[in-house]
Amino acid sequence: MNGGTPLVSVVCLCYNHEKTVAQAIESVLAQKTDFPFELIVHDDASTDSTPEIVRSYAEKYPDIIVPVLQSENKMRFCNIAETYIAPLLRGRYVAICEGDDYWTSPDKLALQVRAMQADPGIALCFHAVTEVQPNGTGQPYRPVKATGEVPAGQVVKRGGMFCPSVSLLARRDIVDQWPEFRKKADVYDYPLQVLAANEGKVWYIDRILAAYRFQHENSWTAQRADVTDTAHLENETGWLGLFNAWSGGRFSYEIDYHLAHMWFTEYRKHPEKALRGKALQYAKRLRGRDRLLFEGLTLLFTVCGTRANRLYAYIKKKLLK
Repeated sequence: MNGGTPLVSVVCLCYNHEKTVAQAIESVLAQKTDFPFELIVHDDASTDSTPEIVRSYAEKYPDIIVPVLQSENKMRFCNIAETYIAPLLRGRYVAICEGDDYWTSPDKLALQVRAMQADPGIALCFHAVTEVQPNGTGQPYRPVKATGEVPAGQVVKRGGMFCPSVSLLARRDIVDQWPEFRKKADVYDYPLQVLAANEGKVWYIDRILAAYRFQHENSWTAQRADVTDTAHLENETGWLGLFNAWSGGRFSYEIDYHLAHMWFTEYRKHPEKALRGKALQYAKRLRGRDRLLFEGLTLLFTVCGTRANRLYAYIKKKLLK
């Protein structure tokens, strides 16, 4: 449905996504709704044919697609979402479909909007997805067992991958908030999730409605898969500290748990003394089983190295929740 002020603004950030951006755009255009929506596509000066693909779709669907085509890369100099996307948003709700992901159900937006309109207290809605590996195989990702409200602390504790960005639908009044912690973050989705968790309810729909490409060749995660990205880890540690102060310490324990997990995960991949120290620093702030879990895992990998990976896979599935 087109015409009138859009109820939903869909944000698509892309860079060198010539192989996938058309599928992302088509999946948004395929939505069956009884309300209008818009699609804001921001290309950060791609060096491949992504800008031409975006431009061709914008010319074909001028009443839906708003193209933002940069002539020089902006990510190094500013927060793209705040500087270039936020001023363009018109919808009451905001969804995300980045240029290397895609939606798999034409009812995705309608289902999420229906859930949020039924309870205005919901600040953020997300759903199950298919996780597509680099080799093209897919597996379901269901972070929660059943449709319903998710405890706010779980959203903070389990990190940005708990709610895949391609599944998010947030209230616009949440998206429009830019406290200092969000300005400082070098990612978009996780700060938005913790902000929403603090401001209202988080609702989960146990249906697979989209696909997330895991470590696609030009994705943010792929670029960091085999790199000890201390700068990013320090950035997340820093802005979570600001969020903790901003939210009055409401999620102090969940933040410490997440940081212990995050630094341990990096130590598991890269057994460096400094990373081990960081993992233990936050593990020692935890209580009971949680503290023993991370201290034990850190010791296990210190002694056994990669030989502990098989046991870790089992522990992660059963205990790290």
